[in-house]
Amino acid sequence: MRAQHVLRKYDVTQKLGKGAYAVVFKAINKKNKETVALKKIFDAFQNATDAQRTFREIMYLQGLTGHENIIRLQNVLKAENDKDIYLVFDYMETDLHAVIRANILEPVHKQFIVYQTLKALLYCHSGDLVHRDLKPSNLLLNEECLCKVADFGLARSLKAMKLGEGIDNDAANGVGNIINSVLMAPTTVLGGGDDDTLVVSDLK
Repeated sequence: MRAQHVLRKYDVTQKLGKGAYAVVFKAINKKNKETVALKKIFDAFQNATDAQRTFREIMYLQGLTGHENIIRLQNVLKAENDKDIYLVFDYMETDLHAVIRANILEPVHKQFIVYQTLKALLYCHSGDLVHRDLKPSNLLLNEECLCKVADFGLARSLKAMKLGEGIDNDAANGVGNIINSVLMAPTTVLGGGDDDTLVVSDLK
């Protein structure tokens, strides 16, 4: 990691993980000594689809600031090469996927995680926003079992979708549906569209 303007603000201490589009580091904010998660998105604007996803994630997270069960976006930094972009988030120790693999959850923990996830979804749905990519690895946890929903790159505004907006190339050619079909809402799998608000409303 050679971004000097980022390293002037943050001490990178550990690489947490890497995906197809991004790498995530554990870092320390030099100003307030707070531990944060630093996400570097590669070539964020190399094509329209990637640019739309990055823009949506930033805008939605900025609008969702304040809910205890939604990950907080603290800062956005552009790279010196004007290609990559850095997103700074609250640091969470692990995610539900890792915890499930460790097989350490008691029934009370499972109930609390479900409760917190539904709270976050209800908050999103109250603003006509659907996440569309809920999976264990996108549910972040800390040692106190606080759960935060993360990764809003595939989120959509229902109002925009009804107007025919917010549809990227993946949605148009079905790539997203193929990749995440096992995680989609029943209404979507059955051809009812991307409105997953039924999932929460049925559980009230």
